[in-house]
Amino acid sequence: RLDQYPHQFSGGMRQRVMLAIALSCQPSLIIADEPTTAVDVTIQAQLLELISNLTQEFQVAVLLITHNLGVVAKYAHRVNVMYAGRIVEKGTVHDIFHHPSHPYTVALLQSVPRLDWDKNEKLVPIEGQPPDLLRRPPGCAFHPRCTWAVPACHDTWPELIRVGEQHWAACDVMPAM
Repeated sequence: RLDQYPHQFSGGMRQRVMLAIALSCQPSLIIADEPTTAVDVTIQAQLLELISNLTQEFQVAVLLITHNLGVVAKYAHRVNVMYAGRIVEKGTVHDIFHHPSHPYTVALLQSVPRLDWDKNEKLVPIEGQPPDLLRRPPGCAFHPRCTWAVPACHDTWPELIRVGEQHWAACDVMPAM
């Protein structure tokens, strides 16, 4: 493969090459930004298993950036949920998936299909549009789309508050779930 050009490799092969290049420097941290983009589901699973195995073998931490909640649920230990460039919730995978505390996290989880749902169950879309990051609204960026927004949400960006032992959320107005 040494004489081949990158365009001659499959997407999965290119991702493996990038992982090999990253590990060759013996890093203590690998930042993997959407590592499974543009590969099919089979290759995606193989890549994630490879990353998981190699990081354990070489004692390397991985910062995994992804929109795929299934990948997060299976491979992450800790999660930071971001909206409009800010962390709105952080905690363990269990806390985030079983006890979401920020309205965006709740909406995000409700908008993803689940295998254990009844076939007639409908997805709940997140109403509205994401904010223009060049003209971010004052206060909580999610407030125009939030069911539980109160007047304070329009004016003040909420700080992360502890909602569990290892769980923080940037919202204190949402009712307990």
